Amino acid sequence: MRNVPRATVSSLHRLLEDIDVPEASRYNARSMGKHTQQGPPKTKTNTPRRDSVFKPPRLVDLNQASAAEWADLPGIGPVLSRRIVKFRDALGGFASLNQLHHVYGLDSAVIERVQPSLKLEAHSHRGICLDTVTFRSLVRHPLFDADQTRKVLRAWGRGTTLDAFWTRVSVTDAERQAWMPYLHVCPAVGRKDGMELER
Repeated sequence: MRNVPRATVSSLHRLLEDIDVPEASRYNARSMGKHTQQGPPKTKTNTPRRDSVFKPPRLVDLNQASAAEWADLPGIGPVLSRRIVKFRDALGGFASLNQLHHVYGLDSAVIERVQPSLKLEAHSHRGICLDTVTFRSLVRHPLFDADQTRKVLRAWGRGTTLDAFWTRVSVTDAERQAWMPYLHVCPAVGRKDGMELER
C-alpha cells in the first residue's frame, strides 16, 4: 500500500489559494459590500420660502395715522384710537410721544408696549402764533386753561421777542416744557385766529 503524504497546514493554505472562486460569488460579494458600506442618507438643502423673508414692521406715524391704524396696535382698540386722534387734533399734533400719557384711559404699560411701533416726525405739529392768538382760540387748546391763557396773553405784547416772553411769563418748568414746542412767532401769511394752518 502506497504511503499517502499527510496534509500539512501550509499545504492546505496553498490548496485553498489555488481554488477559483465562481464569478457569481465574487459579484455577490461586491454587491453585498456596496450595500453594507453606504454613507449617511443625503438630506435636501432647506431653501427659504419666498413668503418667509423678514419684513420690518410698518411704523405708525403719531401725527398721520388714522384711528383704524391706531386700533391695530396691541392694547389699543377702537375707543382708545378715537380718543388719541381727537386729542391729537385738539393739540394741533403731537410734539412728543410723552403726550400720549395725557390721553384718557390709555395705560402707561400699553404706551411702553407700542412705543417701538411708533414714529414722530420733527416739527410735524401745528404751532400757535402769539402775534394774533385770541383768548377764545387759546383756551380751547388742551394745554391751556383760562388762567394759563391769561398769563400768556398778558406776557405777550407787540414787539415782544420769545426770549422776553419766557422771561416775563410766570410759569412752572413743566408748563414751559409743554408750551415751548407750540408757542412761537409766525409770519403773517398762513394763519387763522392765531393758529398756524397746516402746510
